[in-house]
Amino acid sequence: MRQLILLLVGVFLFSCNSNPNYEKNLATAKKLFQLHEEEKLEEQLALISKDIKVYTPMYGSSEPIGYDGYMKMLKGYQDNFEDIKYKASTWLPGVDTVSLKPDGSVRTYGTWTGKNSSTGKVLNLHGYWYFNFDAKGKIIAQGDFFDYGGMMQSVGPKHPVLVTLEVKPGKKQAMEKLLNSPDGLQTTRNYDGNLSLEAFFNEKSYTYYIYGDWASYAHYQKYLDWRFKGDESKIAEKVTALCVGGKEGLIPIFPNIDYSSFSK
Repeated sequence: MRQLILLLVGVFLFSCNSNPNYEKNLATAKKLFQLHEEEKLEEQLALISKDIKVYTPMYGSSEPIGYDGYMKMLKGYQDNFEDIKYKASTWLPGVDTVSLKPDGSVRTYGTWTGKNSSTGKVLNLHGYWYFNFDAKGKIIAQGDFFDYGGMMQSVGPKHPVLVTLEVKPGKKQAMEKLLNSPDGLQTTRNYDGNLSLEAFFNEKSYTYYIYGDWASYAHYQKYLDWRFKGDESKIAEKVTALCVGGKEGLIPIFPNIDYSSFSK
């Protein structure tokens, strides 16, 4: 009798700590990743809500992307990677953040592998993903947590840009203040397509050097056009005013080819 009571208590506790939609939603989440491996975009889109909100791992992306952005993101991965496979470390039920009860959402930790189509470099990406579902069982929210910048640095093609700023005599501090202002290089780093950004000053040549890596040169050109034509802060004009020769003192060097890196 005592064993029967314990069994009934266990069943009761399990039923209170599970969600009837979890297994169905788990199958949907697994199917989404399987279709991604098979590069079947249209079938993937059939599993998601038109109202989906996706939180990406890209630096500065505090706002979620919607259906169209998600579709472009999936297509971008499928166009740029081959033989993509997902190996889950675990799949887990998610909980409501207020009640802390299972809400039918799905979580997974695992690793994506594959090969970049342009560089041939091998992908080995560890991360965490979550999926929330609407009443119809479609994915209404997704969160991606992994090192996107590190991934692109490791396996993606390089699009390096070097910008030189020959500073007028005595204007180094004023230039530094502009570059370090909120509208300066931090805005550049946050701009769509920028993967990394570094800057340094050479006393002998009295020149600032700004080195950045971009997702493509089209991304950089769009950024450059915005800086000179659409940026309300007008910081490009303020920077060139401190350069020898004005605009002629700001020199962006791109496109560049035959990038190489060396490790010890």
